[in-house]
Amino acid sequence: MSTTLFFIDKILANARSLLVILHDNPDPDALAAGFALKTLAEIRCHVPTTITYGGLINRAENKSMVKELEIPAIRFDTVALEQFDRIAMVDTQPGRGNNPLPETAHCHLVFDHHALEKPQDVDLLVYNRNIGATATLLCELLFAADIEIKSNLATAIIYAIRTETQELRREAHKRDIQVYLTLYPISSLRKIGAIAFPKLPDSYFEMLFVALQRALIYRQFIFVPLAQVPAPEIIAEMADLFLRRTYVTWVLVMGQYENSIYFSLRTTHSEGQAFRILQQILEDCVNAGGHETFAGGRVDLNENYEFQQLQQKTLARYAAIFGHQDAVWRHLIQADESVRSILLQPKPDALPKE
Repeated sequence: MSTTLFFIDKILANARSLLVILHDNPDPDALAAGFALKTLAEIRCHVPTTITYGGLINRAENKSMVKELEIPAIRFDTVALEQFDRIAMVDTQPGRGNNPLPETAHCHLVFDHHALEKPQDVDLLVYNRNIGATATLLCELLFAADIEIKSNLATAIIYAIRTETQELRREAHKRDIQVYLTLYPISSLRKIGAIAFPKLPDSYFEMLFVALQRALIYRQFIFVPLAQVPAPEIIAEMADLFLRRTYVTWVLVMGQYENSIYFSLRTTHSEGQAFRILQQILEDCVNAGGHETFAGGRVDLNENYEFQQLQQKTLARYAAIFGHQDAVWRHLIQADESVRSILLQPKPDALPKE
């Protein structure tokens, strides 16, 4: 860690400002890691730091996290890139396709724990796949720099580790657990509760209804084509939910947001290589990556791709990759016609008056 801090000091020496770029539609790990890097850069290196992201923060829990913990993250399209003489990326990498950094811009620092596809043209790459969260990596640097971690940051890192590792049971390593236990006494349990259990908008329940209607199952595989979604984050949210179904070990969810199709893959296999499987399903799409048990990807629509066409192609490749060439899918919810007619009735404008 001391060597890493030395190079960070060297890169940020005489810097006027640092822009920290998170991946699009940032999750708690990206938000917490960016928050930690801002703390490190401003306290140790005295460099004013701005956290930014592409896409949206739309998932209720993530919006609550930003509000409760006062994380100063702003949209990338509101900043002027030329005003920053140093750029860092957190929980993503240049060229990955899931961040707003222009191809012509030079990135000085990268902090990540995702699989590397090729060497990155950066001044310093701080990377380790043997941890469950990028926030753990940044927190260890704060420990090494002997920087005080205040309650909001501690709570952000605790929540990031919890969500990224699903309560320390998905790809959690000893280093994640050590950071978790160290920060737990100074974190706010009240705020964690408020973040983890926010009020949910109607759109969440509407998408849940659509997902249940469209979900298909074959053996241990579930496939959910959501079509249009209000925000990309709901796709991963549904994938996590459907993986809880008994006997299911793989879940793939896809949905369209604006002019892109987003994918989320989940598995219960600890060495499932989900990121490799998703790349195969999407035929080596460069905008796909992740971990052993979960992965995400994006395909941009054009004249060669329509949602229905891509849905059929994805469904055919999904089971085939696992050796099931002639998979016969059925609806997950096998409701009879009387039940379906009730479910599909238009919702009333108001409750009946007594």
